[in-house]
Amino acid sequence: VTLATSLSPCWYCSGLIRQFNIGRLLVGDDINFKGGQDWVQEHGCDVTVMNDPGLIKVMGDFIIANPTLWNEDIGED
Repeated sequence: VTLATSLSPCWYCSGLIRQFNIGRLLVGDDINFKGGQDWVQEHGCDVTVMNDPGLIKVMGDFIIANPTLWNEDIGED
């Protein structure tokens, strides 16, 4: 099974990737957020980071425009 994500998975999602034995993870952008992708890779998941320039820009623009919402999403104060 392959899972494609816009950003690197958060720790909660990383645990689910391991729990459900997802064998392959495609990450669109790990510049704006780097979660547990290294951890899932250490536990046998094949991880491909694409770092798509368009996606990096879209997410970066969103983060700048919506810092409160973004920080809430990633669990920051």
